[in-house]
Amino acid sequence: MSPADRSDTPTAAAARPARERVDAVVVGARCAGSGAAIALARLGRSVISIDRTRFPSDTLSTHVNFPSAVAEVQRLGALQRIQRECDPPKALFAQIVADGVSCRNRWEPIDGIDYAQSVPRTPFDAALVATAREAGVDVRERTTLVDVLWRDGRACGVRVRGPEGEYEIACSLVIGADGRRSGVATAVGADRPYRGSLPQRGAAYRYLDDPQLGTEWRQTVVQYRQRESHVFVFPCPEDRMLVLFMGAREDVSAFRADPEGTWAARVAENPAAAERIGGGGNGTKIRSTTDTASYFRRSSGPGWALCGDAGHFKDPAVGQGIRDALRFGRLLGEGAAPVLDDPRALDAALAAVERRRDRECRSTYHWGNKESRLSLPSPLFKEALRSFDGSDEPWLARLFDRGGALGSAASPHRILSPWRGAKLAARAAMRPGVDRRALLREVIEELRVDADVWREEWADRFRDDRPRASERPIAEWPERPPHMARRDAGAGAIDEDADPGLDPQAAADEPPAAARPRRRSGSSAADESTTVAA
Repeated sequence: MSPADRSDTPTAAAARPARERVDAVVVGARCAGSGAAIALARLGRSVISIDRTRFPSDTLSTHVNFPSAVAEVQRLGALQRIQRECDPPKALFAQIVADGVSCRNRWEPIDGIDYAQSVPRTPFDAALVATAREAGVDVRERTTLVDVLWRDGRACGVRVRGPEGEYEIACSLVIGADGRRSGVATAVGADRPYRGSLPQRGAAYRYLDDPQLGTEWRQTVVQYRQRESHVFVFPCPEDRMLVLFMGAREDVSAFRADPEGTWAARVAENPAAAERIGGGGNGTKIRSTTDTASYFRRSSGPGWALCGDAGHFKDPAVGQGIRDALRFGRLLGEGAAPVLDDPRALDAALAAVERRRDRECRSTYHWGNKESRLSLPSPLFKEALRSFDGSDEPWLARLFDRGGALGSAASPHRILSPWRGAKLAARAAMRPGVDRRALLREVIEELRVDADVWREEWADRFRDDRPRASERPIAEWPERPPHMARRDAGAGAIDEDADPGLDPQAAADEPPAAARPRRRSGSSAADESTTVAA
């Protein structure tokens, strides 16, 4: 893109009026923000999208996209651009290996997409931004939110700071797609999630040359379970792979104190993973985080909405973050565009998208909470792998990917139903050497968690804040942007002195860096969201 086409150049800034008016302002231009902005623009609405970074730039993310996520990229019109510019490998298979027990499934097609892809965020997000501009969105880079503007209790615009200084933009809708530490969420008084769960796992990953070129491993996204650690391998463009370790949260400190020594030790603990990635050299710096708490925030109100990580987050172990950011960003734009001129209808449409998001994501949220528990591969889990591997139906692939022919029937708590669980437990109990008492305790715990998920589905309460069996309470929520005051959602007052809910670990997390520094340079500028988004 030439400088003349950008809206953050000195020429464009000089021509900008002191106060502008558009239909919608989207804060954050990555996955959720681009999804919402593209949908609004294609339905004829004027949209300004702002982002603090300048694209192309990286962000902390493990970026695996299963077929339903790739289908969302296709719906937005960015897939051909990504394929053309990156030529990412198409992973036709999903596989889990646990203590020597393996299950391998081929993905089911969704909108003609029958493969997964793992594209680093630098080219991926740049393609989304280019697609948004092509749709008519005014994307303004190096521009940050200062505050949300209000009139008669409604959000009516934003004050932003760009290369040219501060200015205001009036609009009918403000969308926050600015990540976990969302400035929009803080400004509207929705920054404290009404429910959430603390994971027992941390995450550490890097890119390496893939030693399995020309084999089926380049067509497979795989997870290895050995001891308490999960190891994921995702094939990436340019003959690379992303290797992700998710072990105890305490491992993150070890990765930071002795990166290479800890990496070698964790690889040695998992012989199957070592065989897959062994010989992979030219590794990037190891990046790590413990900032992966799952949550739901109140995500709509008078004249405003939150999407992507700003409104909801699931554990990255289940790989749903980008898919849901794109999907519900798009649905938000499609739902809001026809009613932007009617405040009452607009607020109802925003709440309807939030409710739909919650319904579609609840089961996977609980599954992510279960996957983030620190536990050994159990006899019950390995029995499930054996059963899935011997089935004509791709149950493992359905467990990780949503949106196929089964619809809601492919939800984790339905695939791993009590009836199926009972049969698996009976088979596991018959295997030699199984500790049947430990198996019984596991079955009882799984039934307790799943019963809670079923009860929640049947009750279907909007913004249900009742603690559930899958959740582990969080004492401190993600840090508030330091310059943002918090709006009291009930009284409409500004609370300058409210506790920011500082996450002390977040300050230690590495800033994003380029995925492939040896072959191309990348910006180190961070998005407003700096967390693993699988």
